[in-house]
Amino acid sequence: MEETKLRILELYSGIGGMHYAAELANVGAEVVFSVDINSSANEVYRHNFKQTNQQSRNIESLSANEINKLKPNVIMMSPPCQPFTRVGLKLDVEDSRCSSFLHLLDVLPHLETVSLVLMENVVGFETSEMRNAFTKALKSCGFYFQEFLLSPVSLQIPNSRNRYYLIAKKFTNFAFGTETDIMTAFPSNSCDITIPVGQKTLEPYLEKNFADEELARYLLPAKTLMKYWRILDVRQRSDISSCCFTKAYTHYAEGTGSVLQHDSNESFQEKFADFEKDGNVAHLEPLQLRYFTPREIANLMGFPAHFSFPENTSLRTRYRLLGNSLNVLVVSSLLKILLK
Repeated sequence: MEETKLRILELYSGIGGMHYAAELANVGAEVVFSVDINSSANEVYRHNFKQTNQQSRNIESLSANEINKLKPNVIMMSPPCQPFTRVGLKLDVEDSRCSSFLHLLDVLPHLETVSLVLMENVVGFETSEMRNAFTKALKSCGFYFQEFLLSPVSLQIPNSRNRYYLIAKKFTNFAFGTETDIMTAFPSNSCDITIPVGQKTLEPYLEKNFADEELARYLLPAKTLMKYWRILDVRQRSDISSCCFTKAYTHYAEGTGSVLQHDSNESFQEKFADFEKDGNVAHLEPLQLRYFTPREIANLMGFPAHFSFPENTSLRTRYRLLGNSLNVLVVSSLLKILLK
């Protein structure tokens, strides 16, 4: 007799981070319906998940009746973070971008088959009124829940992306929550990259064999180096960490993500010391300071090797969509814990 698959309703689906997390967790789950309002993200999603019923819709158009017909067991979602982000206005529930989430809370008591929920958002959500409304709705529907603030660094991944997570289970309490629990659930064969034991440097996540014209595409312009050299977060291949990559990466220099010294044979300290003496940016050229490529960022975020963008997706759009996405590995680990 064939085992019944878990049926996932994927909301605010973006470029499919939740979908990939469910695949990586290998828990016998199927995404039966996926929805997002972002047309660029939806194009990437459909490019990678051609068999999934993915629709461009506002979640407020989803009724309890329509959801019940899908018979989902699990809701996985990453609602808009702008109402809670540190650089936003922090309007919280008053932000119009919360309206779809509030609609979902109204619908939740009428969902007949949903017994599991996994949600991701930015740090700051945990102190919001939206969080209070969300957890109140879960409690009133008989859900037990656990909240986390987690970064991929906890899973030995050299990238900082601290985020809020909530997992909830209906009518069944659970006792866990230590970092050790999450480490145990962490999939060891993530994103098709072989990581040496005891090592978590950036090197395995980087693309190999750059052609000169390809490298030129990602080198920081001289004017960017001249203006922002003091605030750039420059990383080496041997580094064991990197800053969070945001949707504004390459568009703004400060706080949007690390840059890489491509030529690791040159001395960073010496070249910058020479540059400080006379302000001649030519001193920095041998370092080949460059942006991380979209593929490298996707690797750090746990997207598998077969994930790709449609050819017509611009470089800026690729960075923006990745910056708005989530870490597949962290979500996969939490999903496995939720289903224990």
